[in-house]
Amino acid sequence: MRSLLLPILLAVAISASTVFAQQTEKTPPAQFVQSAPPAAMPQPGPEMQRLVKTFVGTWTLSETYEPSERMPSGGAGREGQQIWRAGPGGLSLIEEYRSKSPSGEISGLSVTWWDDKAQGYRALWCVNTNPGGCVAMANLAKWEGDQFVLGDEFERNGKKFTFREVVSDITPTSFTQTLYQGESGGELKRMMTIRATKVASGKRRQS
Repeated sequence: MRSLLLPILLAVAISASTVFAQQTEKTPPAQFVQSAPPAAMPQPGPEMQRLVKTFVGTWTLSETYEPSERMPSGGAGREGQQIWRAGPGGLSLIEEYRSKSPSGEISGLSVTWWDDKAQGYRALWCVNTNPGGCVAMANLAKWEGDQFVLGDEFERNGKKFTFREVVSDITPTSFTQTLYQGESGGELKRMMTIRATKVASGKRRQS
């Protein structure tokens, strides 16, 4: 038995060492293995370039609130300011918003980006008046001619509502935001009008 096992074990050892040697010859040392070149960083498309070019900057705001359940007499906002800047890589647009409304101070943050698959803009809005913190707009935002239009659908107290925001009269130094809301399928009523004026670079107010 022992005489038969010894040749078999020797044969297995020789075969294993031969295979190992062949694999060693075929596999170069780790320092010589070339890694794949890094992928090119994504670049903003024309849709984001247009949005960034239109809004980036600091803007002072003149705000008018229409009469509503929250503000029966309507009113005007004070010390309104928007600061828009490009997000990382220019692939998004970030807005910081501050204002003193008749019912208290409002601060908000929005992020807008292009969804190439859906062929429209996505928008996220976070504000201190929303108990939930943030809301992702249900509808795609889009350009309608020279106007930028955002929309949302939501439910409150068992009823469905539609929200619509239209940015119009856009020039290099000004634009107007008009906010509408109403029950879905019915007439949308104007809630608020914001008129923005761009602040010259040397006159920007410290936040």
